[in-house]
Amino acid sequence: MEKLKFTSIIQRVMLCMLLISLVLSTAHAQHDEVNSLLKELRYAEAAAKLEKLTKSAKNIEAQSQLYYQLGEIYYNYTQQYPEALKAYEKILAMKSAGLPMAEIFLAYIKISDVYCRMGEHGKAIQNLHTLVDMAPQTHFVHKMGLQKIRDIQTALKDLMMQREIIRSYKGTPLEAVALSQIAELYRMHSQLNQPQRAIETYQELLKKHPTDKLAAAAQWRIAHLRHTALHQLPLAIDAYQKVADNFPTSSFAAEALFHIANLHRETEKYQQALTVYDNIVEKYPNFWNMHAVFYWTGICHENIQHYAKARKAFKIFLNVYLPTLDPVYLGQIAMYDKSVAEVNELVQRKIGTLTQLIPKHEFVKLEKAVENSNYNEASKIARNLISNAPNTQFAKQAAAQLSSIKHRAAIQNLLAQVKNEKVSAAEKIRAQLQIATIYERELLDYSKAVQAYNKVVREHSKSPYAAEARYRMGIIYADILEKPNSALKTFNVVVKQHPNTLQAMMATFQVGEIYRKLQRFDEALQAYQTTISYPERELYLSDGYKDSYADRALFRIGRVHYEDQRYTEARFAFEEFIKNRTESPRFAAAHIYLAVIHHENGEKDAAAGYYQKSERMLTNNLVQMQMLIDEAGTLGFQSPDTVIKFLQDRQKRLKSE
Repeated sequence: MEKLKFTSIIQRVMLCMLLISLVLSTAHAQHDEVNSLLKELRYAEAAAKLEKLTKSAKNIEAQSQLYYQLGEIYYNYTQQYPEALKAYEKILAMKSAGLPMAEIFLAYIKISDVYCRMGEHGKAIQNLHTLVDMAPQTHFVHKMGLQKIRDIQTALKDLMMQREIIRSYKGTPLEAVALSQIAELYRMHSQLNQPQRAIETYQELLKKHPTDKLAAAAQWRIAHLRHTALHQLPLAIDAYQKVADNFPTSSFAAEALFHIANLHRETEKYQQALTVYDNIVEKYPNFWNMHAVFYWTGICHENIQHYAKARKAFKIFLNVYLPTLDPVYLGQIAMYDKSVAEVNELVQRKIGTLTQLIPKHEFVKLEKAVENSNYNEASKIARNLISNAPNTQFAKQAAAQLSSIKHRAAIQNLLAQVKNEKVSAAEKIRAQLQIATIYERELLDYSKAVQAYNKVVREHSKSPYAAEARYRMGIIYADILEKPNSALKTFNVVVKQHPNTLQAMMATFQVGEIYRKLQRFDEALQAYQTTISYPERELYLSDGYKDSYADRALFRIGRVHYEDQRYTEARFAFEEFIKNRTESPRFAAAHIYLAVIHHENGEKDAAAGYYQKSERMLTNNLVQMQMLIDEAGTLGFQSPDTVIKFLQDRQKRLKSE
């Protein structure tokens, strides 16, 4: 794209600032209301308000300023040129009342501009002659008036010449050039100053010569005129988008997108602006104005409180672009009046402020996401917070919540699977069961776990998943909620309704466990014997050991006899166990029970033999040691040290007896 000349950029910016200062210069409440209306693009209401204010102005200077503001609205924003003319003429009428001549001169200039917009260039020239005659020859207004007269007259002659070219070269590339020249004459403020006629001419060029090399520039000019001259912002955005869509490889495309993004930003549509800025970064990485893209991206993120993203954008601006940036380009970030060093300091401070804000702000976002049950988002926020600000109190609080959050996120994802019509019935059941399992084992929310398991049972009562759901409910009743009767009832339902399942065997064993704890030993023995009758399902452990529910049940039979003081039956059971279960992880535990039984019966040699075998088996054997602690806790074993001390003390006692 033809880069904008930066002197003209600065001039336009300064002119814009002058206009804003004129429109927003008062601190009165009523004027503030006008300013608000202008910012909200409610021009008709602002004009109506100014009309009322002119009637109550305290002096002619204030009244003149109000009429000037009113004229600017009609001229620049609503294109009501007759109304603009009336407003500026009201200022001229104040000459006799002593209004300063500078304001009278400005009114004449504005009236000439209005006549041009209306296509009445003769009246514009006549008005400028009046200005020239009135102003002293040494005054810059006198010289400017003469120049404007010459520019308009030259443009009118050129217009006639270009129209003759069109008549002579219709349908040829020269026609496209002539149309472009005519549009330029209408476009330029210093010449014919008719932006609407310029747009119509550019549109004619696009219609007649859509593939001409001038077409992209024509579409760009249409957008830019609607934007900067006519302030037709929705139409401008639409026209800029046509540049990007219809001429994506032209040098105008990225510039058009940049203006769209800026318009969204200026109207506080920050997310829409960000989408367009990101599009520029992705599609036009060599865009000459990329420093401004990242700077304004940071501003947008800052305004919507995406502080981490804002900081990232500002860092890119600061470290990638600013070090080699020509100061003249600072106008693109509204800092044309600052040096590179000043901009550097300003952005550094902004980054520092954001760095301090980020941890707390991210934690607030985390809490809000959790409050709204948006656990996937909360999980993402928590991980980023812990990673980016690990030493802050907010990161520590996030870390404490992360486990719960990620499990709840998993539940949400599983619920989505359950509701997904494309997911098979079997997968939905598994998802429901997994939800219940997460509540039980990860979140330790047993009430919700039972509810979730019950849902599986209600909806799929005959499936194997119902057997697992009932079994898990039984475990919760037995081990967590300490409701043995509810547990027994649940386990018995598993055995009855799902007889040929692994859960039936496990439920039978659990029934034995409940009866053993209730000291209903005969019923416990019956349950353990029934467990043994099921097909054995072995679990292979380290060091060649094999575990199973049958192994556990056989061992429990010996324990029940021992706890019920049936020592003869207990000894027989444990002897059978070590005879038939040499690969059991409970092998050492069975030896210790036998040692204790023989010791209590006064059979010293047998007891000593079992103690010695136990000690040899337990030395450097984590599997046997852990199982001994689990299975023989009633003997006072809480740790490996207490086990070894027990064995050594017992053997000393035997020697001393």
